[in-house]
Formats: sequence, C-alpha cells, structure tokens
Amino acid sequence: MKSVKIGLLGAGNIGRVHIESLQRVMGAEVVAVADTDTETAAAAREKYSIPEVFSDYRKLLKLPDVDAVFVCTPNVFHKEMVINSVQAGKHVFCEKPMAINAAEAKKMVAAAREKKRILFMGFCNRFNANSRGLKKMIEAGKLGDIYHSVVSVTRRRGVPAIGGWFTQKSQAGGGALIDIGVHMLDLTLWLMGFPKPVSISGAAYSKFGHRKDYVYTSMWGEPVPGGKFDVDDYATAFVRFDNGATLTLECSWAANIPQMPWTSYLMGDKGGARFDFDAGLEIYTEDSGFIADVKHQFARQNNYVDEDAHFIACVQGKEKPLCTGEQGLTVQQIIDGIYKSSETGREVRIK
Repeated sequence: MKSVKIGLLGAGNIGRVHIESLQRVMGAEVVAVADTDTETAAAAREKYSIPEVFSDYRKLLKLPDVDAVFVCTPNVFHKEMVINSVQAGKHVFCEKPMAINAAEAKKMVAAAREKKRILFMGFCNRFNANSRGLKKMIEAGKLGDIYHSVVSVTRRRGVPAIGGWFTQKSQAGGGALIDIGVHMLDLTLWLMGFPKPVSISGAAYSKFGHRKDYVYTSMWGEPVPGGKFDVDDYATAFVRFDNGATLTLECSWAANIPQMPWTSYLMGDKGGARFDFDAGLEIYTEDSGFIADVKHQFARQNNYVDEDAHFIACVQGKEKPLCTGEQGLTVQQIIDGIYKSSETGREVRIK
C-alpha cells in the first residue's frame, strides 16, 4: 500500500512533536508544512528535511498528493482549517481541544460528514498502555457498572506561555480547563463508554496568571511579557449523564496545593480503578472473599507514535478511528457547560 502523504499546519511545539512521531511511522510521509511564521516553517524544513513549506496553509491544501493534514495551530484556527481541509478532500487530524466552543465543533463535524472525510481528534492519552489495558478490562466487565468517576488534572505552577495565545480567551477559548482538563476528561469519558452528558454544574477561577509577581516551576512555551491573561487557571465541575452515572473534575494551571499526578478514579459495582501516568494502573476489587488491590505493569510506549500510526491506518482503511469528531464535540459541550455554569452560577442542561 502506498504511503500516506501528510501536510502539517502549524510548526510550533506540538507540530514538531507530530513530525518526529510521524517520521517513525511506517507508511507516513510528511511532505509539506505551513506556518505563518516563516522562520519557524523554514527551521522545520531544515531540521526534518520537509520538501515544501508555505506561509499560507491554503496553498498546501492545493497539493494533489497530500492525503491528510495535521492541524497543530492555536485553537482559534481549528474550525476554519478543518473545514477548509475536508472541503479540499483531505482527511484531518485535529489537535485538542477541538475548537474554542461547541458551536464551532459542531460545524467541523458536519463538514467532515458531508465530505465523507475522517475527522480525528488528537487525544493522545487514549494510546497510553495503561489506559488501553484498563479499557480492555472494562469491556470485559471487570469493573461492572461504572457509576462515578473522579478526575484530577492539577499543576502547582504551570501556566503555559503566559501572556501568549494560551492565556487569551479569544485565541484559546479558555484556560486550564480547555488546555489540560480536556485530556483527562476525554480519557475518562472514553473509559466510561462515552455516556451522554445531560447537566453540568461548574466554577472557573482566575487567581494567579494575571499577577505580575507570578512565580513558577515550569512552563510550556515562552512567556510573553505584558501579554494578556483573561482565562481560568482553576476549574471544578460536577457532570450528570443520561445513564445515571456522574463525574467530578478539578484541574489547575496554578494552585496552592501539592503537585499531583493526573489521576482518574473509576467506581464500578464489581471493581474500581485508579489510573495515573506516574503510578500506573491499580484495580480495587474482591478475590476469594477478600478485599484485593491489584497493580498492573505495562510496557512504556510513545503515545504520539501510536496515535499517529493509528490515524495513518485509518486513512489507509485498515482501522476505524478511535478518536472521532463526534466525541470531540461531546467533550467540547461539557467544557462549554462548565464555563456557562460558572458565569451564571446555575446548573446547565445539555441539549
């Protein structure tokens, strides 16, 4: 089978991550990159030996041999780029979050359906060996009926590229919730079987990012002195689903709490599970009349390589997409609901 030729939209941090992973995937070939920052695009071409580079992504979409594109740009551009890409006949891998709101996400799903193109969401944590192992256990009935989950995605001090697009609502759609909360929210929903959300209560806070005396221990990207910060650095929520299950969530870029691993607890009537990326996977159950805790060991894998390899296989028709645009829309509806509940001080119903 011929290789899948890829065009990459956005050659920043996450774009380079995907270039490097795609170069390790059999059957994938990155043939073009587009970025409005010509220096960034040129640097990517030189480092990764990419044949063609554009400052206007629309010119890349005109290349007849490009089969699929990766959208790795700031959130505000996702809708336009995805819709234009599927209309150009390309399959699309869209990095998380799907868009800046659910209304945009809905249009993206509709466009992909109309053109019969794949719209694949970049939720890399589903490809972690622990999460895939737990999914198999859940599908085998090891946990029984999962009725509640507790999701924690917290950083002590970890606002990304403060002052840049990450911290501007007009560019990102939100802050900690839409940036890192989306990761564990999607993963937990997937493990639960993606029940339909029906109501949400939430609160979002902005307590640290706007401070001139903000101190930090780590930062993704470079800070922009004097830049804007008008998004959340902490959010919490309670979600009800149509099958009676519930979920609680807390996430932070910055908070006066100990640095903790990203964790998801799932509670089932036959067993429970604790998943995190540091300690791995533990199952809480019963065995021979005794309470039992079981710790599982899995080989470490590269989430991005496995994710990108799966997408390539989907484009080749070998596999069905694990991370769909419809699921991305559901996640976006929950995020929108949390923000709306925080603004109104009321529970939000999801139609």
